[in-house]
Amino acid sequence: MQAPKKPTGEPGNGSADTAHIIPMNTLEPQRWANGRGWTREIHREPAADSPEPAAWRLSLADIEDTGPFSPFPGMRRHLLSAAPVPLQLSIDGAVHDLRYTQIVTFAGTAEVATTAVHGRAQALNLMVRSDIRGSLDLLGGDAQLSVAAAFATALVVLDGTVALGGRRLERFDTVLPGAEETPLTLQGATVARVRVEMSATDATPATA
Repeated sequence: MQAPKKPTGEPGNGSADTAHIIPMNTLEPQRWANGRGWTREIHREPAADSPEPAAWRLSLADIEDTGPFSPFPGMRRHLLSAAPVPLQLSIDGAVHDLRYTQIVTFAGTAEVATTAVHGRAQALNLMVRSDIRGSLDLLGGDAQLSVAAAFATALVVLDGTVALGGRRLERFDTVLPGAEETPLTLQGATVARVRVEMSATDATPATA
């Protein structure tokens, strides 16, 4: 598993060997192309030798209305319901009533639409190129962990009290672990763990 590169334009808070924190309040919301919601891109890993715009991408979407999702050919999507409001999706004709923190996975070419939403729903979206292995799961409760790139590609705070190396994180703050282990403390918390397995040829080489 390869550690992701530090996001361009984000203030540095460590070397490539140490964990990097992406505060949610530093990310600018962008309107969906169809106008039915907003999205904040957390991280995008460039693709080296592929027509796809990214090897993988992590974002947080605000869903305000019913309607279709945009297709993403060549990608596989992992979606986590990130707000405690009912969210109903139709995926290739099958209805999914998502509870808070429930995860669904589907192809980027699937016909997906929001068919019911009450209030402002939110969804954590991991999109991974189809030939790369990616996953999204949950960590929860009270725990003392040592996190590094081998443990997770990214960690997103969903609720509870979470501290990285003594620094308290806010809801939806994201940690990009580095090669060195960093202590992570969870107290009554829920954290989404992103894991993406990339070979050295999958990633774009760093530039000076």
